Amino acid sequence: MIDLISRQAAIDAIANCTNCGDEKTLRAYVAKHSLEIGWTGGILDAIDAIEDLPSAQPEEAIPVSWIEAIIKKFMMAGDAFSGLTASIIRVMLNEWKREQERRTE
Repeated sequence: MIDLISRQAAIDAIANCTNCGDEKTLRAYVAKHSLEIGWTGGILDAIDAIEDLPSAQPEEAIPVSWIEAIIKKFMMAGDAFSGLTASIIRVMLNEWKREQERRTE
């Protein structure tokens, strides 16, 4: 399973471990005390590595409620073709829901 987190939240968590508060304060502290090596330099290296990671944007999604509204619209049309179309879409939606349940188990 892929766990998406905020890049800024990760940077803040690392910076907060230093008791300096935030990234800006940590960078100022390191620069002021010439601490480019050692644990503070390593912390900055970790922050830089996180900043350099590619974006992990979630996939674009269609809201389930929108799909369910389309199914309802087809069902209300009253003809055989619309009913068949609604049934096919419902089967696909139910299969997707089962896949999502398996991913969270």
